[in-house]
Amino acid sequence: MFNSISNNFGAGQITFKDYQAPNYVVLNAKVEFDPTNPAYQTCQQLEITVPDLSIERSTIGGVFVRFIETQHYSWGDAIYDGGTVLKSWIKDKNTIVVEKQPWFDNNGPLLLYFVTMYAQLNQGANTIKGTKQRLTVTTDGNYLRFSSDTFVVVFDHWVFMHLQFSSCSYAQRDLPWEATFEQMPEDVTADVPVPGGGNQFHQDCFGMGECHIENKIFTMDRRVMGFWDTGREPFAFAFLVRDNNE
Repeated sequence: MFNSISNNFGAGQITFKDYQAPNYVVLNAKVEFDPTNPAYQTCQQLEITVPDLSIERSTIGGVFVRFIETQHYSWGDAIYDGGTVLKSWIKDKNTIVVEKQPWFDNNGPLLLYFVTMYAQLNQGANTIKGTKQRLTVTTDGNYLRFSSDTFVVVFDHWVFMHLQFSSCSYAQRDLPWEATFEQMPEDVTADVPVPGGGNQFHQDCFGMGECHIENKIFTMDRRVMGFWDTGREPFAFAFLVRDNNE
């Protein structure tokens, strides 16, 4: 784990969970910032200055950006959270870059989610092999179901996780969810973005929620109105650092 030294978009100090190898880096962080602040308004791309990383520069990885929005109506509240994926890379051993896309600047504050692997650019290395395990999900009464594409690959210091939501009992659709991920290591703790679902109030993007994973337990309390819209299947895609790296 380490703290950033500075950044050019007004986010304050950022704490990263990390695993660093000679040819790749896995980083986890959740960063909130206000897109109306002067630093963000004047920068061309988002840059975070950090202590020395194990690699000099990287290929492109994905960082999720999300806004939170609730509209209040006479019949109740409607959730229109949304977001997208931004290109990110390690420019040098002290600089992490995220592309700037001002599409959602009027919907701030914005959240950045680093659940990202950065691979060393132009450097060969021996590959490592992991075993794909179907993620067994258990809930009280089996009310929440995931597709067969839901799996985890576990390494000593990090995991790769892919979730693909399938269905939910109607009575539970608007309630908080809790499930046990049987094959997930107990030492994974993270907030993970969940893209997908229709977003009627923001037609230019899908919905984007957030789930939390801790001690093998998955929870998700808030979901966009169109979460189960046909053809907009929600999912999660994340490289997650284990809490055994200190």
